[in-house]
Amino acid sequence: MADCSSSVAHDMQNSETGEAAPGDRHEQDPERAFSDEENDVDGTFADAATFFTLIGVSARDTAQLLGLETRLVFKTVFMMMVLGVVLGLVILGVWLSITLIVAAGLYEYTGLGMTLSIAAASLVNVSCVGALLLVLKRLARRLVFPETRLAVRTLLDDASRNVDQQE
Repeated sequence: MADCSSSVAHDMQNSETGEAAPGDRHEQDPERAFSDEENDVDGTFADAATFFTLIGVSARDTAQLLGLETRLVFKTVFMMMVLGVVLGLVILGVWLSITLIVAAGLYEYTGLGMTLSIAAASLVNVSCVGALLLVLKRLARRLVFPETRLAVRTLLDDASRNVDQQE
């Protein structure tokens, strides 16, 4: 009976201190090893799930960016077409009105001939065309999907760095 109470007291002491008796430790080692393997497998699956979730989120974000930039491209092309028509009308209007007025004025009030009068008026037209072409050139930069290209390039660089680090 003294052995039994001693054993119970020893078990109570071990449960209070959290220490296992030498015989108990031997029995728990296989269970602990099995739970460590489960944790490793669960951690691997969690890492894989996180990896594929990140890929999905990244692909979704890239697709949204591509959609937004596609809309911007359509708006830019439409704006460029409208500006092209306006440019044509401006050139036509400038050619018909200013050229006629300036050429007639130069011819009438100076000793220049008709040819030099028309050339001076055309110089004004060329400067207007140059200003409109600069605006069209700035708008054309939007047509190459700059943000999408940057995002994809960044993703590819990050992926290659991750692959290099894992190897």
